[in-house]
Amino acid sequence: KISLDADDAQLSKPLFHRFRSVQRISEGSFDHVSRKGAELAKLAGAVYQDTLPIIHGMGHAMVANGTSADVAWMVTDSIAYDCEFQETSGDEASTPQLVRTITLRGFDASDESVDRERLITRICNADRVPLSSEFEGLDVHKGLMTVAKEIYEELKPFIDMVGPNHKIVLNGHSIGGAVSNLILMLMTLERGNIHVQDKIKRVFTFGSPPIAIYEAGPQVDGVSSTNTCAILERLGLPTDIVYGFIEPWDPVPRLFSRIDAMYPLIGDLGDDGVTLYATGPPRTLRPITRAILESWENWPTFRDENKPVMDQDFQSIGTCHLLMPDFGRYLTDRLVTVNINAYPVDEVLRISSSELYDALEETFPLDTFSISLVPTAIRSFIHHFYPAYS
Repeated sequence: KISLDADDAQLSKPLFHRFRSVQRISEGSFDHVSRKGAELAKLAGAVYQDTLPIIHGMGHAMVANGTSADVAWMVTDSIAYDCEFQETSGDEASTPQLVRTITLRGFDASDESVDRERLITRICNADRVPLSSEFEGLDVHKGLMTVAKEIYEELKPFIDMVGPNHKIVLNGHSIGGAVSNLILMLMTLERGNIHVQDKIKRVFTFGSPPIAIYEAGPQVDGVSSTNTCAILERLGLPTDIVYGFIEPWDPVPRLFSRIDAMYPLIGDLGDDGVTLYATGPPRTLRPITRAILESWENWPTFRDENKPVMDQDFQSIGTCHLLMPDFGRYLTDRLVTVNINAYPVDEVLRISSSELYDALEETFPLDTFSISLVPTAIRSFIHHFYPAYS
C-alpha cells in the first residue's frame, strides 16, 4: 500500500506522463480495488485447479459447476458487504448480503474433456456482428458471442434463483472474462440496463481480449481525461460496472485490437501455408510452429476461414487497471534482457479504456518480430497464465 496525499493520487507516474487518465489507486480505494480484485483473481484461477479447497478457504460455497460451449464454469455463493465494492471508504459496518459469483474459465489446452479445436476456432472467429438493432453501431465478436449465448442459457436458472436483495458478480480469466462481458450485454438486452445495474455488482476480468466496438464512440486522441467507456455508455451502464485487470506484458488483452501483435503472425504466412511470420530473419519459433501446423489436420480450413476476420479493431471495456512491475523489472525488460518471471505486483494504475492501447504500445511494446523470439514469447505467455493474476 502506498501513502498518497489527495493531489498525488490524481497524478500519473512519469512513465505515463502523456496519458491524462492514468491514476494511481489511492489509499482510500486500495481495499476496494486491489484487494477485491486479488480475491476475484484467485477465484478465477481456482476454476483451473482443485477447486473446492480453494473456494472453501475463501469463504465461498459451491452452488453448481459444469461445462458449456467447451468452457468450464462454476457458481459460488459468499457473504459480502457494499463497502467491498465501493470506490471510496464507506460504512464498514454495512449490512451483509449474499453475493453469487459466476466464474468462467479461459482456454485450457490441457483439458481433454472439451472440444479444444472447436473452442479455439470460435475464439479466432472474430468477425463483427451487430449486438442488436436496439444498439446501432455496437458490434461484437461473432465466435465468442456464440459461446456466451450457450453459457448464458445454462446459467439463467442460477441467475433467476437469487433473492431480490442478492447480488451477482461475473468473473473470468482470459476468454472467461471476455465471455463475462458478453453475458453482461446479453442480460442488458433481455432484462434492461436498470435491472442489470440493480443486480450485477460488478464484472471482473483478468487478461481478457476485447470483444466489442462502438463505431459512434469517441475517437482515441491520446488526451482523454476521464475514465469513460463508450461501449458501456451505449448500453446505459456505468463504466465502473466492469473492472478489467491487465499484466502489461500479456499479449492476450491486445488480441483483435489495433495493437494486436499476434494477428500479423498469421497475416505473414508463407506460400506453403504453414510457415508463420515468413518474412524477416530466421527465428527459433518458425520451425516449431511449422511442425505443429503440419500435424494439424484441420489447419487449412481453420486458416482459410479465420485469417480474413481476425484483423479487428475491438475496444477495451470498462475501467482498466494495469498491474505494474517494479522499476527495476521494467528497466531490465526494456533495456537489458527479457525477464520471463512473473513477480508480485508493485502498484496498480487505473487508465481509461480509450487510452489503454496507446499507453501499452508506447510503454510496453509487443511487436510482431519481438514476440516471435523465444524469450519474449515465453515472457508474454507467463504473464497471461492465471498465476500471474492470482
